[in-house]
Amino acid sequence: MENWFATWFNSPYYHTLYKHRNLLEAENFIDSLVGFLDFPRGAKALDLACGKGRHSLQLKKKGFDVIGIDLSEESIAEAKIYETDGLEFFEHDMRDLYWFEYFDLVANLFTSFGYFHNKEDDQKTLNSVSEGLKPGGLFVLDFMNVEKVIAELITHEEKTIGGIKYEITRDVENDIIVKRIHVIDGDIELDFVEEVDALKLKDFTSYLENAGMRIENVFGDYQLNPFNEETSDRLILIAKKLKA
Repeated sequence: MENWFATWFNSPYYHTLYKHRNLLEAENFIDSLVGFLDFPRGAKALDLACGKGRHSLQLKKKGFDVIGIDLSEESIAEAKIYETDGLEFFEHDMRDLYWFEYFDLVANLFTSFGYFHNKEDDQKTLNSVSEGLKPGGLFVLDFMNVEKVIAELITHEEKTIGGIKYEITRDVENDIIVKRIHVIDGDIELDFVEEVDALKLKDFTSYLENAGMRIENVFGDYQLNPFNEETSDRLILIAKKLKA
């Protein structure tokens, strides 16, 4: 499905299905992350694929000047409610950033990568991230741990949230983790899809090296415990832009 992410992420059913992603979870992760990274107040951060801005808000509270971008018009419209001095949101494509050596930190969180299904766009995104970072700046990528996700894949489940029924199926097709969502809302029935490339640590290592960045740390959860391919819930990478 072409541009599935634009269709699904702009749907109110997406936001209802994932409303459990709360601010407390974001706050705890950002607290751990910022404590580890130890940036000075006023450092410039980009929240790449920011959604409604829950991580952006926490980065702002921790002293960053923050810009959040997302392709979803609906998400950015809601995020803009929280704009203030040092916190801005824009509807924008992550593949083509227009900032050059501007950010101290770029963060791409909660599996907001691997949507394009071609290596050229993946590489273009990370090249753009590298161009936007100051020399020595850091990129944080929070992705699912593909090995564990595939090993424990729930192929079918049903949820009812606020009177809306979601019938969800999952499969792995051509190294893409595919989630199909059938929505039943009264007389309305709609079908959506999520498709995320099954990218592993070796894939990101190659992309980042090609973009002039080097992985400094690899964590396996939001408490920043060490990464284990079999048991970790997340794959969290911290990469540094190499100085020219």
